Parts: sequence; structure tokens; C-alpha cells
Amino acid sequence: MHRVGRKKNFAVLIACTAVFTVAIGAGVSAASTVAGAGIIASYNGGSIDLSQSWGTATVCTVTSKSTNCFTTMGEYLNWATTQESSPLAGALPALTCSPGLALYQNINYGGNSLIISAPSIWINLSAYGFANAVSSYKVGSCAVTMTDGTYGSGNIYPGATSPGSDVSWIGTAWNDRLQSVYLS
Repeated sequence: MHRVGRKKNFAVLIACTAVFTVAIGAGVSAASTVAGAGIIASYNGGSIDLSQSWGTATVCTVTSKSTNCFTTMGEYLNWATTQESSPLAGALPALTCSPGLALYQNINYGGNSLIISAPSIWINLSAYGFANAVSSYKVGSCAVTMTDGTYGSGNIYPGATSPGSDVSWIGTAWNDRLQSVYLS
């Protein structure tokens, strides 16, 4: 009987985690589903619509909870360190892919960067002002699918997308072509 109770509790935990993940995913993707709507990110105590302009931000990060931008990579790294050391860090590993997928505007990881750690939802890069802008990338702890259409439509990028992949130039055929990404 004790064993049955454990299995039931585990099943309930899995079901709740799945529902929570879907709910978060729906919240993030809903923001980018409205035609022409951009993602509003926190930046320097205010907010910016990334589909319109990044202003002086050079790094933006997309988590399951929010989108935040920073003027420098150092500011982002300081922020990321505080997020990892919070009391809830690691409590629900299904809700994040950390480190995330880092997309870069230029070859050799140059230019602005968009770091995505929200799994199980299609991220439309146009809402973040990053569609047709990726020239290099680094894949974090989750596998990635990248396409040249919105919401995963179109052609699937055939290059390296497994965890730990590191691509300093996406190649002529795919340079400045990505429209959406999915972390799994």
C-alpha cells in the first residue's frame, strides 16, 4: 500500500508539472501570437518593445517567466548568477533550459545576442526583433529545432542543434534566415 501511494504521488507531481509547463508556455507564446505585437522586455528600470528596437541593449534573455535585456554581457551574467542562486533554482528543472540557446547577430558570436531558456514552446524571433538576423549560435542544455517559418513552419535548419553545439557561422544558406526556435 505504501508503494501504491508513492506511485500515485509521483503521477500527480508529473501531471502538475506538465500542466504548469503548458500554462507557462501558453503565456509566453500568447504574447507573440498577436500579429505585429512585440515582446515587452524589462530594461534599465523601464521596458522596451523588442520588435521595434533594442535601444542600447545588446543582450536579451527569454525565460519561462520573463524577458529581460541588458546593456552588456557582464550585466546579463551578473543577473543570470543571481537567478541560479535563488531559492527556487533547480526546483522545477522542466521549466528551463539553462544555459539556454544563445543566438548571435554576427558571425563568431558577435553583435546583439538573444538567449532563450524557455522550453516546450515555439519562439517567433520577429517578436524579439531577431527574425532573419542570426549568423552564429551556441546550444545550451536542451536540444533545439530552428526553422525559417513562424511557429515551426517552413524548412528545418539541418545543422548542429544538439546540446553543447557551438556554431560560429550558420552558413551561407541559413545566414539571416531563422524565424522560429523550439527548445526541447
